[in-house]
Amino acid sequence: MVEQKPAEASPAEFDDAIATGHFDGQWFFEEDPEAARLGIHVRERLHEEVSPYQKITVYETSFFGRMLAIDDLIMLTERDEFVYHEMLTHVPLCSMAEPRAILIIGGGDCGCMREALRHPGIERIVQCELDERVTRVCEDWFPWVKPALADPRVELVFEDGAKLMRSQEGAFDLVIIDSTDPVGAAIPLFMADFYRQVGRALKPQGVMTAQTESPHWTPGLVGSIYREQRKAFEHVAGYLGYIPTYQSGIWSWSYASNGRRHTDEFDEARAHSIARGSLYYNPDVHRAAFALPNFARQAIDARNPLARFDRRPRPLSAVKSTLGKS
Repeated sequence: MVEQKPAEASPAEFDDAIATGHFDGQWFFEEDPEAARLGIHVRERLHEEVSPYQKITVYETSFFGRMLAIDDLIMLTERDEFVYHEMLTHVPLCSMAEPRAILIIGGGDCGCMREALRHPGIERIVQCELDERVTRVCEDWFPWVKPALADPRVELVFEDGAKLMRSQEGAFDLVIIDSTDPVGAAIPLFMADFYRQVGRALKPQGVMTAQTESPHWTPGLVGSIYREQRKAFEHVAGYLGYIPTYQSGIWSWSYASNGRRHTDEFDEARAHSIARGSLYYNPDVHRAAFALPNFARQAIDARNPLARFDRRPRPLSAVKSTLGKS
């Protein structure tokens, strides 16, 4: 059966609600206005600065270890970051026969880089992060960053990822989109034009993986992201993992390609080897991640099963005037 791509005229819509966060001296709260709040007890604020692009804060928490926040939203904690980075990286790499070259867009905390370096066949990892200060702050406060950056296979680029990809046609086996939420300057990283540029940067059997938000918390947003990806890629599948400090605890990622359809076949020997050093990923998790509950399938297919609970979504055109440069 041939997959049908959505028509170009199909509008992308983003949820009106944007999570906010604040620190009151003892607790850090991330809140979806009028919906829910997550509170994390903080022992100490270790670092805070405002770069040319965003506010960067590192906290020492009582339970989750060190925590990175960008613009007062949780990016990672030491206690559960492994789920996000392992799933975004090992799922695509273990599905490929001989991956050699990887491009990471965003990923300033170097978690995906750390995981990709565990694959001995990898020869080149280019990380393109717009804000150098994110990487330099993480280098000071998170222990995996300096060893990853010291690996000779790593190339750091601090510029617009879309600009870089224009000079990298057909260069990568895997492109990982490790972005923040689709707010403000990050919105272009979730649009079809950007995904088409990713497709051109991939080899014929190359794969893109991207974080695609929470199908339980923001199913309308998830559907919008997958609608845009299907305008750019022939094959798009979603998969899930469980991250306690992310909205709802359920998170999704996409597996997209113009030459490779996701199947149950993957390199089990390599997956077993990777699993020995992983806290989340293993061959059973690899298979199970693509077994989606019905509400997640519907969200990914842009059929929001929870719409009656949501605020009215707004079209992307309503926020375009607020966009900065990606």
